[in-house]
Amino acid sequence: MALRVCIDAPHLSRLETGKRPVLPSHIKAYERALGVEGLADDMDRRALLRALAATAAGEPLTRLLDGLVAPAEAGQVGRIEVEAIREAARHHSAMDLQYGGKVAANVAGESLRWAVSLLDRPMTSETRKALSSAVASLTDRVAWSFHDSGLKYQTRRLSELAIRTSSEGNDPTLTAHVRLNVAAFMETMPRDAAAMLTGIPQQSGVHPLERANVAAGRALHLGNAGEVREAKNLLGMAEDLIGKDYPDGLPSWAGFLSEPHLCAILGDSYKAIGEYEKAASYCQQALRGFGPERGRGRVTVMVRLGLVRLAQGRVEDAREQAEAARRAMATVNSVQARERLDKLTSRLDALA
Repeated sequence: MALRVCIDAPHLSRLETGKRPVLPSHIKAYERALGVEGLADDMDRRALLRALAATAAGEPLTRLLDGLVAPAEAGQVGRIEVEAIREAARHHSAMDLQYGGKVAANVAGESLRWAVSLLDRPMTSETRKALSSAVASLTDRVAWSFHDSGLKYQTRRLSELAIRTSSEGNDPTLTAHVRLNVAAFMETMPRDAAAMLTGIPQQSGVHPLERANVAAGRALHLGNAGEVREAKNLLGMAEDLIGKDYPDGLPSWAGFLSEPHLCAILGDSYKAIGEYEKAASYCQQALRGFGPERGRGRVTVMVRLGLVRLAQGRVEDAREQAEAARRAMATVNSVQARERLDKLTSRLDALA
C-alpha cells in the first residue's frame, strides 16, 4: 500500500497508529490510489486508513463484521415480520433447488434463528397462526437442505420443529407437505413413512396438487414395503388430481410444486413398484420441464432414470444418464444426489 500511495512504509505506519496526524493530502493519496472520491467525508481518517491498509494487505473480509450486532428486537410482531420469513423461505428454497442442500444449509442458520425467536414475542392470535406457518415453511426447507447434506441429527431436530409449528399455523397444505418431507426422511422404514401420510390425500382442505404430491409419496413408501396394489391405487389418484385445472393458486411457499416436480415423484414411485416404462416416461417428462433453476432435481432424476434403464437391461442408456448426471453435478452440491450417482456408477462398473 505504501508504494501505491507514494508514502514510505515507516511514515505510513506512524499515520495508521496515530503517531503522526492524518492530513487531507494523505486521504487524497489514498483516493488517487484506489480510484475513489470522498473518503474523508464524515469519516474518522485514521480508522479509515487502517481499514484501507488492512484491505490492501488481504485481511479477511469477515473482520469487518467484528463488533457488529443485530438491532435489539422489541415490540409486537406483525405482518412485516411474517412476510420477511416467507420471503426467506422462498429464497432458501430456490437456492436449495438450484444448487443443492449443502449450499443452502450453510446460509440458513441465522434466518431460522431469528424467525424462531419471534415466536416468543407478543402478537395477535391471527398473527401467531400466520407466523407459525411461516416459521414452519422456512424450517421445512432448511430441514430438507440438511437431509440433502447427509446430516441426520440436524434433520431430525428441524423436523420436530417443523411439525410443531405447522400444527400451530393456519395452512393445512403446508402441514401436509411437512409430513410428506418428514416421511421422506424415514425412507429406511417405508411402512412407518407410509403410515405418517395416511388420510392426507383425501383431505379436502389441502390443495389438490399437494394431495397428489402426498399420494405419490405415500405410494413410493408402500411400493418399497411391497404393498403394490395400494400403491397403484394412490398413483391413479395422484394422476387424476394432476390432470385437472384448479382456479385457486398455490401458497407462495409451494412455487416448486409444478407438473415436472410431480412427474419426478411419480417416476420414483413407479420405479418402486417395478413399472419401469411408466417410471422412465415420467422421469423424461420431468427432465424436459426442469430448467437450470432445478439443478438438484435434474441430477436426481437423471440418476433415477439411469437406475430404471439398468433395471430394464439397457446398460448403455444407463451409462449415458450417469455421465449426464456427473456433468450436472458440477453446479450442484448434494450429498444425497452424489451417493445415488455413486451407487449407479458402481453397479455399472461391476458390469464392465
